[in-house]
Amino acid sequence: MMNLSGIEKKQIKDQVILWGLVVLVATLMGVVSHLLLLALHTATDFRENHNYLLLMLPLIGVLTAFVYQNFGQGSQKGNNLIIESTQKEIHVPFRMGIFTFIFTILTHLFGGSAGREGSAVQIGGVLANQAGKRVGLPFDLRKKLIHAGVSAGFASIFGTPLAGAFFGMEIVYIGKMERSSLIYCFFAAYFSNFIAKSLGTTHDLHQIVDMPTVSVKVIVVVCLAAVLFGIFGFLFSFVVSALKQFYQAKISNYLVRGFVSAAIFVALILLFAGQKYEGLSLNIMDEAFLGKSTFLDPVLKLLYTGLTLGAGFQGGEVTPLFDIGSSLGSSIGTWLGISPSFLAALGLISVFGCAANAPITTIMLGIDLFGVQALPYYAIASFISYSVTGHHGIYGSQTVSVPKHVFLQDHVGYRLSEIKEKKN
Repeated sequence: MMNLSGIEKKQIKDQVILWGLVVLVATLMGVVSHLLLLALHTATDFRENHNYLLLMLPLIGVLTAFVYQNFGQGSQKGNNLIIESTQKEIHVPFRMGIFTFIFTILTHLFGGSAGREGSAVQIGGVLANQAGKRVGLPFDLRKKLIHAGVSAGFASIFGTPLAGAFFGMEIVYIGKMERSSLIYCFFAAYFSNFIAKSLGTTHDLHQIVDMPTVSVKVIVVVCLAAVLFGIFGFLFSFVVSALKQFYQAKISNYLVRGFVSAAIFVALILLFAGQKYEGLSLNIMDEAFLGKSTFLDPVLKLLYTGLTLGAGFQGGEVTPLFDIGSSLGSSIGTWLGISPSFLAALGLISVFGCAANAPITTIMLGIDLFGVQALPYYAIASFISYSVTGHHGIYGSQTVSVPKHVFLQDHVGYRLSEIKEKKN
């Protein structure tokens, strides 16, 4: 018989514990995502039948600001805190998962324009952090568990396990994937999605109904559209960040800030009849794939979501980015006489991918949502839009490992938020 040393026995024990926790976190995330989607669907239906709820959003802004300021313990950093927890030993409070679940629902119930993945990814990261710490898992293995928790959250909330697996590996660094977490991320993504679907979770599906024949015109249009996708991805992260800084600079009292910033959003919705941009705005994607979008749709959705997240409301960025990208792509397709659903699909994945700095996830998302028929175009749109955004994005805690351009070499080792401070 083979004699194992004490160190080898501990390594085997830690691996067994790690796998047990990956299964546990993936299972819990499947359940949580199912409940979150169910709650958001119920909240959306109720809000659409009670339009007056929008007028109460400023009070929810005050409540959100009060709770996070006084009881958040850093929870207001959201996904950035989860990213940082894979880079160093920091405290990730359990209450962060509870708060984001509750306040995401409140944001949508009262008309805020936000997403849903932020909550799922945060909860997956919180569960992984807490579980790993409670059993004394070494930090190098706990990091793998956190990556897996992020993958489980993304995969189960969108029904995209392949993209979810890569998202968990790609979210922390720009230009680098945590390949050592690959097997854990893949298992967590597919298992959490399986659990959610087993509970009855369903997702809205869209198709590329008219795949264009390969031609020089199509390739040129895809390249030019990808540049626009990158510009909108950059604008999205810029607007959210700029509005947060503007409100903080102009309104010192955090409760007044929560009220006023929400009131501005409500006023603009009412003044310009922007009710279609409240909540997840899934109707925008539906219209995009039917070729009914206008260039106003991505602009207004970007503005209203920027105002919502800039005011400090909970939710997420990914679904709004899907809305913006699909409506932008559809509009371009209608204008240039190329399949709107084809460019809507490319826009949907690319605007998200460049804003999240996750080009491989972008390609996998295309495969998950639309199949492999347009795979070469996913790659073209993904990498062009990714390059256009430069070192900007929705996750300020991402660290530059490999620069996007040779003239950005001095950014290596810095977080995106630190690069902004450096420029200022």
